[in-house]
Amino acid sequence: MTFLRKEIFVAAALMLSAGFAFAQKSSAPVAQEQENGTGVVPPGVKLAPTMPPPGRAKPFNFPEAATKTLPNGLRIFVVSDHSEPAIAAQLVILSAGSIKDPRDMPGVAEMTANMLTQGTATRSARDIAEAIDFIGGSLMAEAGKDSTAVTLDIVKKDLQTGFDLMSDVVLHPAFKADELARQQQQLLSNLTVQYSDPDYLASVVFARTVYGASPYGWPSEGTPETVQKLDPAQLTKFHDSNYAPNQALLAITGDITPEEAFAVAEKYFGAWPKIVVTVESQRAPQMSHGMHIWLIDKPDAVQTQIRVGKLGIRRGDPNYIPVVVMNRIFGGGYNSRLNTEVRVKKGLTYGAYSSFTPHRYAGSFQVGTYTRTAATVEATKLVVDLIQKMSTGDVTAEEMNFARDYLAGVYPIQSETAEQVAERVLTVAAYDLPADYNSTYPERIRSVTSQQVEDEAKRHLQTNDLNLVLAGNVSAFRDELKKTFPDAEYEEIPYDQLDVLSDNLRKPAENPAPPAK
Repeated sequence: MTFLRKEIFVAAALMLSAGFAFAQKSSAPVAQEQENGTGVVPPGVKLAPTMPPPGRAKPFNFPEAATKTLPNGLRIFVVSDHSEPAIAAQLVILSAGSIKDPRDMPGVAEMTANMLTQGTATRSARDIAEAIDFIGGSLMAEAGKDSTAVTLDIVKKDLQTGFDLMSDVVLHPAFKADELARQQQQLLSNLTVQYSDPDYLASVVFARTVYGASPYGWPSEGTPETVQKLDPAQLTKFHDSNYAPNQALLAITGDITPEEAFAVAEKYFGAWPKIVVTVESQRAPQMSHGMHIWLIDKPDAVQTQIRVGKLGIRRGDPNYIPVVVMNRIFGGGYNSRLNTEVRVKKGLTYGAYSSFTPHRYAGSFQVGTYTRTAATVEATKLVVDLIQKMSTGDVTAEEMNFARDYLAGVYPIQSETAEQVAERVLTVAAYDLPADYNSTYPERIRSVTSQQVEDEAKRHLQTNDLNLVLAGNVSAFRDELKKTFPDAEYEEIPYDQLDVLSDNLRKPAENPAPPAK
């Protein structure tokens, strides 16, 4: 999982787990029959009717990174922490994200990254796996939308071995045909299952409808058709054209001094030759106008997957932090407005969330949930109504205080391990954020005002230009949906006729047989 994606998913998981406790807050006494981890409340134990207020904020000091740039352009960031003998290293190649996939050929960047650890000029996939397992470490590579990340976790005594392996997979991948065939077969098997899963279908169609023709809307893993076309020559070309030290960042954190880190980086990556990387102009996707509803028909589905949203915010936007606070209030946790209304009060789902997924050039806002088929229209209308209500920016002082306290409070917890620190350092460098971004993040969160949240809600949550994707048994809710949203534009596609790379998302019609002579 790349550095930015992991940051988002960890934060979301913490929000959902921590939010449950807050959801129990009530002005009414808690019933003595309320269950706890072992059963009912023990006799004589009195539960507090309300959750205690948060304590005074503790000082947070994010460690400062020592930096150096090698002659080949590789930028190095080092954060020393000698409390444990662990070291994390993460190499981020900014020019090797899936946004650089060849036109209409998604999957090249991700497969290139996957293949890094599957053999080099001198090591087989088994050699690499056994070597890293022998020292009790981990070595992974994955492509995200904006970059490819290679992550190494080791202990201090295995520093040389770990970096030898890491540099070998980055600089000398073999892209062997037999290993590629194995990866293709595994991926095709997964895609066969996913293309029958309404959850996957709703998500992949939503991305495509929001981003339009931008590579941000293509599935990073590719499609069944593009996966079968991959060959070693394509991966080699992508690697040789985009893996460049002058487009890369290396963070080394943990039980190591800056001098040791700079030395090992220069030893193993100093000879990596600088190359000129083609930087294609990436135009921001254009917001669609009006409400567009895409129905993906899966007649045997018993639930409907629902995605609602639009273009969002890029990672470097100066208003990103107010958007984080605004989203925490709306749908970024268990006790958010969205989940409270759709799950807790209405019982329409087991979970509803909202998220802003930011990339370098663009981003998206998305609400995701699912419900039983019979409740599809009710749930969909409720989601749209809640977005519309939030778009006014009318938030309470209690909502503001909890969102700010929570986000500022969990940030230190999410910045404890060597790998977490490396990811935060790289995020700042990759997206050209202010140098003090990490050290001042809790303060920035706490300084967000209600007016800023109102401004961002009005900016991002207007419902007159939403994209809705519903994947399920369409015949069971189609007519009611059209009565509920009569002014929307509709597209209905059978799930087995879906082609996410075509302009209309449909497979081309098969040519009829020529007439007999």
